Amino acid sequence: MAPKSKKNIKNGFYYFMKELRELEESKGRKFSGLKEVSDFANPLWTVNIQFTYLLLSVIDIFTMVIVFGTFAYLKRAMSFEEKEFYNRKASLAKGTDEDSRHKFTSLGVSYADIDAEAREQEEYMNVMLQTIRNTVRNLDRTTTLLTHKFYLCHVNYFYKGDNDFYSVAEIALSEFNLKDGLLNTIHFFVDPGKIPLGLRFEAKDWAEKTHGIPYDWKCGEKDYYKIFTKIRNFLTVSIFKSYEIIIKDNLSCIPPVYTMPDSLNSNMCLSAVKSALTTLCEASNENPIIFRVYPFPQLFFEIRNKCVQTDEGVGTLMPSVAIVENEIEKDVFSYAKDLGCPFHEEKDLTIHCSLSIVTRWVYTICDHCCKHVGISLELGKHCPRDADVNWDYKYTRTVGKSSKDSESSSAKKKNDFMPTIIDHGKLKEIREQQLLEEQESLRKAEGLRPPRSMIGAAGPLNDRMIIGRGVRQIPEETPWPISGRGKLL
Repeated sequence: MAPKSKKNIKNGFYYFMKELRELEESKGRKFSGLKEVSDFANPLWTVNIQFTYLLLSVIDIFTMVIVFGTFAYLKRAMSFEEKEFYNRKASLAKGTDEDSRHKFTSLGVSYADIDAEAREQEEYMNVMLQTIRNTVRNLDRTTTLLTHKFYLCHVNYFYKGDNDFYSVAEIALSEFNLKDGLLNTIHFFVDPGKIPLGLRFEAKDWAEKTHGIPYDWKCGEKDYYKIFTKIRNFLTVSIFKSYEIIIKDNLSCIPPVYTMPDSLNSNMCLSAVKSALTTLCEASNENPIIFRVYPFPQLFFEIRNKCVQTDEGVGTLMPSVAIVENEIEKDVFSYAKDLGCPFHEEKDLTIHCSLSIVTRWVYTICDHCCKHVGISLELGKHCPRDADVNWDYKYTRTVGKSSKDSESSSAKKKNDFMPTIIDHGKLKEIREQQLLEEQESLRKAEGLRPPRSMIGAAGPLNDRMIIGRGVRQIPEETPWPISGRGKLL
């Protein structure tokens, strides 16, 4: 196989030669090829370029040769600044030739497409974050911030396919505001349909590690349009006293839903929510763009910092979204009772239930934000029904006890956290004292009468076996001396 030809490198001299050729041909000179142009431009490359252009503009090439022969002292090397113009031009052209449009990955994907997708994703993220920021900052801290409704969504899935497709197993949404806490929830099990060949093990393995929903379960909803309609109505229904207004025509009024960003270590996945809503839209012949999926930590961050702002000034702000995300991942209400669906409650998998997750998210944000706006926590709305509304402890362990017992129990809990101070300089004395106490205890034990009963022992006695927990008096003529509690020597 013949070696590949080396690609010609176009340097600054090439572009100088090209420009000089155009200038000469405009005057009527003809060149037979690049070789002749190179021979003509080579001596000029080392001469002051500005002076050369001046000569070329007033005299022909023959006169120029005479001038250069006569005024040899005018010859000098081109300065760095003069050559830099053409060298920079060559560098830019080289970058254009090696543009990402002409490069591909090992899978045949153009780097230009990858860069364009990255720019589009970055622009989308900027718009999304700015939308969340403007939504919260435009709310009044004492009125609209407390009553504005937000929607959270979580999706459990079986497996991840190509093009960020997630096979949906369960989907749940919750509605809340700071004043009333958890307002409403909606929950579905979804039939994944026929799982492609080779993905059943992945679906089974992931289900066993997380939500526990069998991939061949027959209780999932198969009508995707029905799920889409209920979710759309859930997001667009406004209740006014005794009647409902359902927005069906103006789908642009659908508010955004919030969820956790993608995570490799858990089943929290923004991409899964987007994929699930897109699947429902495609099954209903609707444009997937009507559903906007935004990150919940960013919303939490903006609401939390908005709540601590007062007329006197700004309180303690959350420094970054990462800290808020860490607070959500702590999931302090993960083992609260009666938050999940009956299926997961029965299997003791409430921690992975989508309904439980969106409910716990509501409780978490209310736990952090309500105290800063003067809202008292209400059991079942702002926190679980078995939660302690005091800020010291999250859960009560004294259900049904009097207030006095509760106070004493609370004081005891606080004392349990008191550290034990050990003086290592007195460890030797303490150990010697413990040894003396043990020896004294042994001396007292030697003077005691050995026990006359055997508990839990078994052995031949008068041709019988002593078995079980029965207590039986041992005859005096027993051939075995007894030592300890039910042991034979």
